[in-house]
Amino acid sequence: MLQAIRDKTSGWIAYFIVFLISLTFALFGIGSYFGGGEAAPAAIVNGQEISTQNLDTAYSNYRRRLAEVFGGTIPAGFSDESIMKNQVLSQLIEEYALRSHADQKRYRIGNQQLNENIRSMDVFQTDGKFDAEIYQRQVRSLGYTKAGFEQELRQTQAMQQLQAGIGATAFTTPVSANKLASLTNQTRHIRIVTKKFDDENFIVDEVEIVDQFESNSASYMTEEQVKINYIEISLGALKSSIEVDEDQLRSRYEQNRDTYTSAETRTASHILLTVPGDATDIQSEEVKNKLVEIKAQINSGADFADLARQNSEDSISGSEGGDLGEIERGMMVQPFETVLFGMTAGEVSDPVKTSFGWHLINLHEVSGAGTRSFDEVRDELADELKIELAESQIYDLTENLANLAYEQPDSLESAAEQLDLKLQTSGWFSRYTGEGIATEAGIRSAAFSSEVLNQRINSEAIELGDSRIIFIHLSEHKPAAAKLFEAVKDEILVKLKGSKAREENLAQGKQALESIGAGQSLDDTASQWQVEVLDAGLVGRSGSDQVDGDLLKLAFTMKKPQGSPVYEGFPHANGDYSLVELIGVETDASQTSDDQLVSLTSARASQEYQSVLKLLASQAEVVRTPLSELE
Repeated sequence: MLQAIRDKTSGWIAYFIVFLISLTFALFGIGSYFGGGEAAPAAIVNGQEISTQNLDTAYSNYRRRLAEVFGGTIPAGFSDESIMKNQVLSQLIEEYALRSHADQKRYRIGNQQLNENIRSMDVFQTDGKFDAEIYQRQVRSLGYTKAGFEQELRQTQAMQQLQAGIGATAFTTPVSANKLASLTNQTRHIRIVTKKFDDENFIVDEVEIVDQFESNSASYMTEEQVKINYIEISLGALKSSIEVDEDQLRSRYEQNRDTYTSAETRTASHILLTVPGDATDIQSEEVKNKLVEIKAQINSGADFADLARQNSEDSISGSEGGDLGEIERGMMVQPFETVLFGMTAGEVSDPVKTSFGWHLINLHEVSGAGTRSFDEVRDELADELKIELAESQIYDLTENLANLAYEQPDSLESAAEQLDLKLQTSGWFSRYTGEGIATEAGIRSAAFSSEVLNQRINSEAIELGDSRIIFIHLSEHKPAAAKLFEAVKDEILVKLKGSKAREENLAQGKQALESIGAGQSLDDTASQWQVEVLDAGLVGRSGSDQVDGDLLKLAFTMKKPQGSPVYEGFPHANGDYSLVELIGVETDASQTSDDQLVSLTSARASQEYQSVLKLLASQAEVVRTPLSELE
């Protein structure tokens, strides 16, 4: 087992689906201690492995998002983890197939574009301007070198090129636009009668309750539950216990002084006059002379920005007064850069020739090229050093704990004592819900695994988010058991009364629908039910304050009336029953808004992109490990 752990230590593994940009990346942290080696990958896509840690993290993120959607608790209908996990794995396979395709088709992001993309990210800016120090600090906090982060970002944005290309080719035909308008702007005149659910007058005797209890005993069972003992090793806890001395910090500072030196940036603007590719020297000189005249106007007091708006042939910066923003070395073509970085703030250059034409450069400000002092970065250095030491400790501690847990599988007590670690006990939890440590799906899955629940042995290391490693052992087990009759008697009574009320409402609703088909009016039905008819008038697809959403959907699926109204019945989830009368349909295909066309084109682009993902996944060489073998 120790050898397996050693085999699986391969450095930081990062799966990014951009958290800084439009996609959301997930960083794996300490997953590197258990990734690779002897463990079978969840899947292999065109030779690229999707590790089990990758899958577990993606699945955990999916469940967390799902819980947020439902207010903190995932409904019982989503309790089949194998189905959901397979869905998440399918999504990962599609993403890896897309990455492989982007590599094969040589989608690339150039240095200048990558630089511009990074500088435009809000997370790297201070007061609306790119801050090199914040950028370096953020990248280090993710566990990346600057080069590693930029390479990952370059690859992700290369994949975005494909998506952007598909989106750019999507279009809407006039026929589709007219059809969209006629469907979107369609209105329908409906009237509604609703019989409310009421179970107060229904009687249920004791015999019915007992019969329901005995014939459906499986429905009245307590959930199987467990308690676990567990040991938690946390990178954060180890880090907080580490002290670093001043000599270590100063040594680290001197070794990494370059890291704290920001690149020199120059804020500038320019006026560009282009030169045709086939221009003669005389024609080029004429263009240059025009810039000489413009510079003379500037020297006489004319505003550079105004002259740029009037004369510059740079289609992007010209309208902005020639503004180029902040420029670092390597961002501009060489002749331009050479002159720019030889100027002083406030100076306007002589005409400069590049492959784009002739430029006048106005240097506004010089910043950066400074090194932060030791005192300024001391806290950052201390944090970095503590993380490094904690990472080393967490590996050694995990290895020792794994060894002890394996050698003494019947309990974690001895391991906790020998390593001076705290042994904790959870509360009761089920396969699907729990509190505290049991809110983690990985913990619940391990607790109900055959090894822990049936063989009663210690679990292997379980990795959670925030660089936490957990080992668990079963403390107590409470099997599913039949509930006492008295405990569920009232629940069954309410259920049976509700069932009778629903059946009665449904039967009366269907009978009323048949009567209307035989000639009875909706008003007659309302009179029999002692309710009012709701005349909603003309309603659109976007909704109505008067009409329930389900009834609105039904109204727009009903057949158009051919001379006389049409009717449909609808049983509501709460037991109500409604009759809908569709009197007429009005269509207006003349009003198609720009927003509607954009939405239709965007929907088509999204559909086509999803089709490409499915196609790439179907064409990829995929080896998928059954989930049962990954447990």
